[in-house]
Amino acid sequence: MAKLSHEIEYFFTLLGVRLAQALPAVMADRFGAALGSLAHCVLTSRRRITHDNLMRAMGEMLSDQERELIVREVFRNTGRTLIEFARLGKTIRYGLDELIVGDGLDYMRSVHEQGKGGIVVTAHFGSFELFGAWVGSRGFPMDFLTGVQHNEKVNRLLNGFRSETGVGLISIDRSLLPVFKSLKANRFIGLIADQHAPAGVVVDFFGRPAATPKGPAAFAVKSGAPLLPFVMRRESYDRHVVMAGEPIYPPATGDTEADIITLTKAYTDFFEDKIRQYPDQWLWTHRRWKLD
Repeated sequence: MAKLSHEIEYFFTLLGVRLAQALPAVMADRFGAALGSLAHCVLTSRRRITHDNLMRAMGEMLSDQERELIVREVFRNTGRTLIEFARLGKTIRYGLDELIVGDGLDYMRSVHEQGKGGIVVTAHFGSFELFGAWVGSRGFPMDFLTGVQHNEKVNRLLNGFRSETGVGLISIDRSLLPVFKSLKANRFIGLIADQHAPAGVVVDFFGRPAATPKGPAAFAVKSGAPLLPFVMRRESYDRHVVMAGEPIYPPATGDTEADIITLTKAYTDFFEDKIRQYPDQWLWTHRRWKLD
């Protein structure tokens, strides 16, 4: 039964991918927004989580009407992101130079010249998969840490899209030795680190304690490589803006756990600042504050 459900899931995933790739870019964007609007109507539990998270994070700073508009846009942007991911190969072939603008390349060049590699840490913000393509297209040697889907065929399909960007892939369900080999070879490691992590460290996020992935900071402390925080916001279907923070170097106090907390708090603060500026761009549908 599980195998049959996986085949059905793969069929509809592939069907959606082919449709997204066949449409002109502007129509594909509208298709993605429509999918997001449909999800907003159907996924009532996720809609409640999104409202709840916004209340926890921003409280009375938002009126009920403002909160509702943000919730709707969160779902629409999520649909857009899925379609942009499906079109990744096609987008890369047509070029990213006019599609994506922003800063951070000087930081990456500077870090690369130091020869210890770097850890590019980002969030589920804007078109985060397209951000990975942009980094890969800039010519820096890069490996992305990826999760594993339960459906093997869907997992291969998604990783195939990522491989088209020219980056390497490291599965997070296996040994982390490849991460340190990559850093030692002066490569960049890319990962997303903004969701609840039961085995993570606790830092404040929007003034509330949040269990946060410790991997990025642990990699930095152990290797000596800096963290490079990035997010990329969507302005329209044909314009995305990269926003970069300065490299964050391990404080090297000799207290490993304290250093990990310091680094984790630093990149989490960067995320919070950008989310406050563009709240509709972040994926609020995940229960971030489970410690509450």
